[in-house]
This record gives sequence, C-alpha cells and structure tokens, in this order.
Amino acid sequence: MSRKITLPSGATVTLKESAELKVKDRNRIMLAGDEDSQAAKGIAIGNALLAAIIEDWSFDLLIPSVKVDSIEELSIPDYTALMKETDHLTKELFPDISNTVENTDDPKVITENLNA
Repeated sequence: MSRKITLPSGATVTLKESAELKVKDRNRIMLAGDEDSQAAKGIAIGNALLAAIIEDWSFDLLIPSVKVDSIEELSIPDYTALMKETDHLTKELFPDISNTVENTDDPKVITENLNA
C-alpha cells in the first residue's frame, strides 16, 4: 500500500512501500551504480532508488521513473527528506550477508571460507 508524505516545501509525494518493489526494481538500482567514481555511483543509486519508489508527486515535473533528471530540480531539503525515506529500503533491498550462519567459520573445514 502506498503512502503520501509532505516535503519541507509543502509538495506531496506518494511512495511505494518496500513490499511493492520487485526484483526488476532492485536490478535497475544496482545497474545504476555502474559509474566510475564513488560519488557518481552513490548519486546514481540514490536517484534510481527514488525513481523506483515515487509513484506520484505534486511537482510540475515528470516523476523520476519517467524522467530521472527531474530529481535534479528538487530543493536540497526536499531531496534530503526523500532520501531519508529510503534508509530502510536500502537495508531490505541489499541485506548484509557477511555474518550469516551459512558463511561463518566451520571448525570442520580447513580451507578458507569463500562465501565470506
């Protein structure tokens, strides 16, 4: 179920919940990070994540899933508020698998764990 938030500027944005996202959304977000610099990678992934969750907004701009460059026209406070809405999604879409039961050291194995 989608939810509507109000940004610092007073604009409203309708956001998808994480349960509504699909593997194709995660794949697009991951592919957006195929940039040379770390800064460009971070910006591209953040914008792709916003494009995946924004269903509608009251700005006189195309939504990011139609034109991702629309994000560049937002004020910094509005952009910051939207990015805060993605904090929990990042953890859900890209869980930390480094410390799971399946890849911890097994005392019976004498070779290095290649899953870590």
